Parts: sequence; C-alpha cells; structure tokens
Amino acid sequence: MREVQRLSATLDRPDVAREIILEWLENDAKTDLPEPAWKGGAFQHEAGKRSFTAIRAVDGTARTWALRFVEPDPAGGEREWTTEVAMREQGDAPALFSLRTMVRSPERKLRIQPSVPKYLLHVSEECVLQQGAARIEKDPWIIESEYDASNLAEFLIDPTRKTPAFVLTVPEESPDPHEPLLDPRPLAADTLGTAKVIVLPSEFTWRLTDRFGKQLSVYRGALRVYLAGFSEHADPQGGHDLFMPHRMDTEESAGKLGSLLRWIAARESLRRLRLDQDVLPFASVLLPALDLEHEGLAKEGASEADQLKAARTNLAILREELRHSIQMQQWLTQENKELEGRMRQTEARLRGSRPRRRPSDRYGGDRDRPRPRPYRPARRGEHTSDYRPERRSDYRGERRPDYRGERRPDHRGERRPDHRGERRPDFRSKPRYDRQGPRNRWRP
Repeated sequence: MREVQRLSATLDRPDVAREIILEWLENDAKTDLPEPAWKGGAFQHEAGKRSFTAIRAVDGTARTWALRFVEPDPAGGEREWTTEVAMREQGDAPALFSLRTMVRSPERKLRIQPSVPKYLLHVSEECVLQQGAARIEKDPWIIESEYDASNLAEFLIDPTRKTPAFVLTVPEESPDPHEPLLDPRPLAADTLGTAKVIVLPSEFTWRLTDRFGKQLSVYRGALRVYLAGFSEHADPQGGHDLFMPHRMDTEESAGKLGSLLRWIAARESLRRLRLDQDVLPFASVLLPALDLEHEGLAKEGASEADQLKAARTNLAILREELRHSIQMQQWLTQENKELEGRMRQTEARLRGSRPRRRPSDRYGGDRDRPRPRPYRPARRGEHTSDYRPERRSDYRGERRPDYRGERRPDHRGERRPDHRGERRPDFRSKPRYDRQGPRNRWRP
C-alpha cells in the first residue's frame, strides 16, 4: 500500500457534495447503496470486488463524515485502489473537504499517471471548492488583462499557497493568443485541486519579468513550475523548474511532460498537506465513530446479541485498518531506504565532481599560500651571520648549523669555496698553513 496524492479545500455545501459522490460511485459500481448512505450515516456495502465503508463522528460542535471506497484497477492487473473522502462541518464556517488516493500494487515503480477521481469535477461545478483565495475549477486560468497579470504575480508569492502553479506561456508567433504548446485542459482536469494551471499570453509575460527578473520569469512558449513557498528572492535552481518549448513541440514529448507535471503535483501534495490538519485520514475518524456507535446502542437499550454483533463488526473494521497501517508503514520504510540510497549516490557524485586539492607541503598548508623560507645550510666560504633561517622549526630532522665558526672539511682534499676560479693546491706536497686569524687560509 502506497499513497499517491492528497487534496484539501473548503466546501460550501457538504450535503450536495456527498450526494454527488455517492451517486457517482453507485452508478459506476452498478449497485444500490443502503438507505443510511443518503442520510449521512454510517454504513457498509459490498458490490463484487468493490467495498464501501462510511463512518460518522461527532465531537462537540464538529460533525465528521468519512468514506472509504476500495475498487480494482479499471485496466485490470493486480492493482487495487483505495480512496478516502472526509468532510468536517463546524458551525457556520465552510466545511473542510479532504481526499486521499492510495494503491496496492506489487510493482516497484508505478507506471501510471496520477489523476483525481472523476466525481471531483462534478463537485467543483455544483459546489464552491476553495484553497485560500483561489477557487478550484476544472478549466485553466487564462490571463486576459493587466489586472489578471498583477493578480497572477500576487498569487505566485502568496505564502498560504500549498499547491504548485503551472504557468504555460503562448509563443509570440502563435495564431491563437490563448493556445500554448501543451494542451492545458486535460492537465487542469487531472490535477484539479492538486495544482493550478495558468495560461499566460505573450503580451503579459513582461509582467513576471519586471516583478521577478528573467531568471524567475517564463516567456516565449516555455513552461515553468512555481512551487509553494515561491518568493521574489527564490533560487532559480530551487525546484521551480523551467521547461523549454522543445520539451512539448511533439505529441510524444508533450505526453511525457504532461505525465511529469502530474507526478510533480501529486508529490507536492504529499509533501505540503499534513494529515490530521489539512487532510482527515479515515483512521482518525474511525475511533470516535466506534465510540459514538457504542454509546448509541447503550442509550437505545440494545440487546446483548445486537451489541455483540456490533462489536464483531467493529473488530473486523479495526483489523482491516491495522492491515492498512502495516502496509503503509512498510511502504514508508521502503521509501525511506530508497531516499537514503539516492542521497548517498548524490553525495558520491558531488565528491567526485569537486576539483582535487593539490597535495599539501611539508608545513601542512596549501601550496598556494605563502610559505616560510626553507632552511639552507651556509655554503663554505660564506659567513654564517649572512644567513639565518626564519624560524627554529626549519631544523627539524636536520643538523643545526654551527654558528661558532666554519665547519672543517670531512676529508682531506675537499674543495673549499675560497679556491673557486683558482688552481687547486696539490695536497701531496706539504703546504704551509697560516694560523693567524679565525679562519684557515692557504698561503701562496
């Protein structure tokens, strides 16, 4: 079991939205749902390989209704889809509407295109679904005036925005000023509530360029993804991807890009929307619903047989929920392992791409920094006072020079610096030495 996408919005008429969802599911499954389903109550229903489970919970002034619908993949195979829909009403405020889509599949990598359920299109037409100040609509947002362009710039930097924005620009040479290279209508329908698709004609692209600069703007038929958290000082390489026109100039390339954009919207929904806050999981409503059902049976004075039957039903529901939780935990563990593997690979590539540092010198520093003057022994014939090493550490591993006087030759006949350019004396004869003065000199 793995989660594919999430959706969160506010809803003005939850009763109408519930009827639309149940009617669509009933017609698709070709079955008849029980009477409590149409009154907003709890029920269980099986129709072939499809199963319906609805629960209702009351917590003070908050009333929550949640539905879990399990069905096989329409294309066949071993996939099994699970959809969770929840609505929470509290006072006169708009209701919270949330949706989760999960799939159970033996595939290691899903070969699908994420899309929202079809009944969500009917809900957006009959009810008002909003995310902040933006309304959820099945048609793309087409910029038609300077006022719309200014609103677009403000929408992109809105800190409360939690869904990505796909801005599709129109080439300047296009005969239709509202027709980009990538068809925006299927993309907007499949990412309804998980992304905002925007069509920006070429005459208004300068608005984004003036506001954000060329590195963060989009124009000349390109497409840019503005993720949630975008600002005027955002990093151009920080995930706000730019796709050039050649990525969508053919049917094949446009299909690949459309699939990539759908996955970006789905992954961002999992990243931005938090469970129990933005999205109501079925498990969070289950326990209060079971407590409410138990209290209702006790108040009605139900027999022990009825209470035992209800307890067995609740136990089966809890077992199924435990199975879902275990499968979800296994999927999260696998995702964590794959993420760690990708991080290690990225770190290895980063280390390999770094330029190699030059080997350090004998002083432990870099070759490029200034080094102290190395030690050089005094040459013969050169007074030791003419040369001094710069620091004491330069004598490590070497014999310190004798400053008291010139060192004597190691063997007889060693050439002395005083005889450079002169004839070397003959040591076979007995030369005379002049003992006067601090230094030995040959006497001609």
